[in-house]
Amino acid sequence: MAERNLYAGLRQQILTLGPASVGLVPSAEHPHVYGGLMEMGIGDAVATLVVVADGTTSFYFSTGGGIIGAGAHETVKGPSKAFLAALDRHVGELSPDPSEQTPSAGMIHLRALTFDRGRLLAAVPEADLAAKRNPLWDVFFTGHALIAAIRKLPNVPKAA
Repeated sequence: MAERNLYAGLRQQILTLGPASVGLVPSAEHPHVYGGLMEMGIGDAVATLVVVADGTTSFYFSTGGGIIGAGAHETVKGPSKAFLAALDRHVGELSPDPSEQTPSAGMIHLRALTFDRGRLLAAVPEADLAAKRNPLWDVFFTGHALIAAIRKLPNVPKAA
């Protein structure tokens, strides 16, 4: 139970993060998106990838555990920037996100934290993204490349 409360707290922090609170303003590199999440429904659990333009990158699980502070590693910085850039390219394909619902099994929630439109969401079946049947497949694959970079860090459990 404590793990789920910790997960919920971390997730709430990012979902309510305002750009000014971390000193972010629109830039050439990040004109629209200052943060993003890729949430994966896996059975009754959720895995959440978080990236913020200030360098924050984390990957954590509703069942407990995760990798916090991965963005401090050089091998993660490039894939983190690529993930935010992919979200920025596709920001027009996301809709306002009035809820904070987590994805069910087999679903992917792609969330963008934007400077001008608030929090945006696309909820897509994982199979459609994996088969490139949805235009957001680029964000999905870029997110998985980032997860792969995180998993290669020293002292990261191989099941992560």
